Amino acid sequence: MKTTSARKTAKAQEPYDDIKRPRKRTTKTPKPKERPSLPPASASLGLSSTPPRPAPGAVQYRKLCIEQIRKMYPGVEPRSDYDIERLSSTRFKGTPAEIYAALDKDLASNVQSHGYDYLMDCAKKLMDSYIEPTGMKPGDSVYLDNRGVFVRPIPDSKYSLRLFPGSLSAAEYCLDFVDSATGEPVNSPFDYELWAVPDPDAPWLSLPMTGKLRSIERGHGIKQKDILPGEEKFVLRDGQTCVLMRPGKRPARFTVPLRRVEATDVVEDVDVIDLPKVIDP
Repeated sequence: MKTTSARKTAKAQEPYDDIKRPRKRTTKTPKPKERPSLPPASASLGLSSTPPRPAPGAVQYRKLCIEQIRKMYPGVEPRSDYDIERLSSTRFKGTPAEIYAALDKDLASNVQSHGYDYLMDCAKKLMDSYIEPTGMKPGDSVYLDNRGVFVRPIPDSKYSLRLFPGSLSAAEYCLDFVDSATGEPVNSPFDYELWAVPDPDAPWLSLPMTGKLRSIERGHGIKQKDILPGEEKFVLRDGQTCVLMRPGKRPARFTVPLRRVEATDVVEDVDVIDLPKVIDP
């Protein structure tokens, strides 16, 4: 059955992502003015826009941004959606008065080139959108549903692996490591390699190949020593089988749970023939 992906389409990215891409032009066409780029709130956070009907677990972007701003800037209250976007995507320093002054200067500079109404309309469209956060850890936001979080001890280790949901529409699940005694997340607490492998129960249904997985942070070029404590995480997929390899110890294998997706409004013009999924030989 076809499902609608929560990944941003070209249309869904307008007007921000369209701004970033310079349009093709000939020598006879004047170069268009550059417009301000309004990036997502976090470079390490996967944020996927949703269809008009929000998917389960989707949160309005404005709510997540305001929650983040209150943690990052105590005493600063955004005065507009433009303030919300800038505070959640750009790091400002100083007292609340200094931050407000920096925001005013930033706005004035962009208004001169692009117009006040255009900027405010862009910011509102972005903040009104719904997103499915991937990479936000349990406890990071009051808007996240902690159902689907699994903590399992790693054999012969004082650490556990923790699985927690990401975007349902993109079938993304996340993994990190936690201290088994405290439950606190930790970064790569031991020598290991995490590999994606074929499903051991039906290897013939997947490509007969394996692949080493890297954390989101390492994938963005951040060195291991520079990852903030407890922030390292991996993006897996629903139903994916992985093996944790540790020197001198037995490998540990696990399979990510499959989340049941509610039936959509799409009706396929097919007759379904009923057969059992599992039988005894």
